[in-house]
Amino acid sequence: MKKIRALVSKYWQIILTVAYTAFLFSAYIIAAARGLPHLLRFGVLFLLLYAVGVVLIGVVGRHVSSAGGQIKDRLVLSRTVFDAVDRMDSPTLMCTPDGKILWCNEALRDTMAEAKKPYGKTITEILGVPMEKIRDASAEDGYGVDFCGSYYIAKYSTIKYGRGGGLIILTESTELKTMRDELELIHEKLEDSEPCVAYVLIDNLTEMIQYDNESYRPAAAKIDEVLRDWAAEAKGILKEYERDRYIIIFERRHLRRYIEKKFDVLDRIRDIRVGAEQLSVTVSMGISMVYGSFGDKDRAARAALELALGRGGDQVVVKTDDSTEFYGGRSKASRRRSSVRSRVVSNELIMHMSRASNVLIMGHKYPDYDSIASCAGLARIAMFCGVDVNIVTDPSDENVKRCMSFFEGTEEFENVFVSADEGLDLMQTGTFVILSDVNNLAIVEDRAIVEAAKYYAVVDHHRKQAEYTREPLLEYIEPKASSASELVCEMLEQILPEGTLPATEAQLLLAGIMLDTKQFSRMTGTRTYGAALYLHDCGAEPQAVQELFKTGLDDYQKEARFRSNVVIYRGIMAITLCEAEKGDAADKIIASKAAEGLIGVRGVKAAFAITTVGDTMHISARSTGEVNVQLILEKLRGGGHFDTAGAQLKGVSAEDAVIKLKLAIDEYLDLDSTAKA
Repeated sequence: MKKIRALVSKYWQIILTVAYTAFLFSAYIIAAARGLPHLLRFGVLFLLLYAVGVVLIGVVGRHVSSAGGQIKDRLVLSRTVFDAVDRMDSPTLMCTPDGKILWCNEALRDTMAEAKKPYGKTITEILGVPMEKIRDASAEDGYGVDFCGSYYIAKYSTIKYGRGGGLIILTESTELKTMRDELELIHEKLEDSEPCVAYVLIDNLTEMIQYDNESYRPAAAKIDEVLRDWAAEAKGILKEYERDRYIIIFERRHLRRYIEKKFDVLDRIRDIRVGAEQLSVTVSMGISMVYGSFGDKDRAARAALELALGRGGDQVVVKTDDSTEFYGGRSKASRRRSSVRSRVVSNELIMHMSRASNVLIMGHKYPDYDSIASCAGLARIAMFCGVDVNIVTDPSDENVKRCMSFFEGTEEFENVFVSADEGLDLMQTGTFVILSDVNNLAIVEDRAIVEAAKYYAVVDHHRKQAEYTREPLLEYIEPKASSASELVCEMLEQILPEGTLPATEAQLLLAGIMLDTKQFSRMTGTRTYGAALYLHDCGAEPQAVQELFKTGLDDYQKEARFRSNVVIYRGIMAITLCEAEKGDAADKIIASKAAEGLIGVRGVKAAFAITTVGDTMHISARSTGEVNVQLILEKLRGGGHFDTAGAQLKGVSAEDAVIKLKLAIDEYLDLDSTAKA
């Protein structure tokens, strides 16, 4: 029977042709036997049908033969591929799109125990990972899985079969993973043993005991003991290379532990009391956690220490290759400071000004009296050096307009105040730019001018927030000073001949000091009163300055709206919000006054006033001295002083601003409670 089928399959065209011929011949004979007319026509018709039938049989036969060959070839190829995949050394399985296993090869069956055959199970059950992770992994890298005691790389390929699905091939990489783990362990050990360099400076010991030399040695010995114990915890090297200055070298693994403890060494040293007044000692520390040579580490540690000092001391600054981290800074900066640095800076400033082709001075956006007055004082120094000078500011600002009224009739200041666009036009190759009352480039009057200048300097009293992308030619940041006007007054006193500072400029500088000290009630020291005495000798009168601080009726009513919308948060934080439809810079001043008034409320240790300034939510913060509002607002990219700070949030609503502020307060208070615990 099989032979007959084979013969029929092989000679079906001949058989069909013979059968077709017999059929036509029989039909013609039957027609002739019956005597049908037109037999000749029937004969011609039968011949045509015969010819067409033979041609069709030949065409169909050729097509069927070709298709049959392809089907046969495909079957042979499919069988070959299937056998190859089934005999692969790498475990392989086929699954549906949702991860249900349809088939697996011999290698996978041999790898698995008899009781764990995969049929009918899912990829997650067999490999222990979701199907999506394997499917979404890179085609080159695959996805690592632990399977039957070994490590495999699973690679997924999509196949078109029925409803679709995928083919997963597992390549064993146990040895490769072991080698990689060993290399990572070696790298981790090398990283842990990477040396870190730390510079430590005792902030205020010398100043505290300048009138009691007998107390220095015991206090210094206690501090030295604490620092040596702290360095010994990391098995590090500590060396006092100068009085009150130390260098410590230790391995990086110990720095992680120090960070976890929030550098409790600051608290240990702060517990040391000095003198009859039992004052606390503080230290500043700069730590380098960068890779590179010891020279690179040394420079980074020195820069970190300078940043810690620029932020007021009593803190640790850790500098890594891609970030700068701050720890501590929870105590107020000491009010004592030396006048030596002021003299040095004054001399340097005169030297740089004299070499410049012209000088451009600017403060921060929405300038207050301190910013404008300090800029005017620096402009007076530039005039003394005989160099062209301009103050870049916003002429439409109300504070600027009030201050410019002081210079009416003063020929030297007739064309000194210019806009930002005019300032850019005044830029030259040798232009020297000075920033006053600001060290954050994000809030200067015009950042483009600073970035375009080859040389620039910074004179400020706010805590430094971060390092600059381009170092200034001169940096004079004194967080211990009450105001930028105080710093500029000291320089004017040392530079200008006696009695040459005009009374109008002295009056404006006095207004700047009075603004930031709240009428000499806060952030004042002997240097502050010394600057005020100098200005008084130059003709400044506090009574005349009071005109600048008078509030208009509209502002008074706006301030009342702040007082009617106060929320006490966490028991000690007062938050007030006044959302204006078209807020302006004047509202910022009103907000600061509102925050100042709120800290007078019983039980309130810090106050935050939020208002709209253009398209920005502005936050003014004040503290009684028990809460560091600078650290709170730094979390919102703001800054300032321990008890006076501000921040700006662009593109957020008032509700979002309040939420962000509360989160920053929570983080500060929770960290503080953890440190105390």
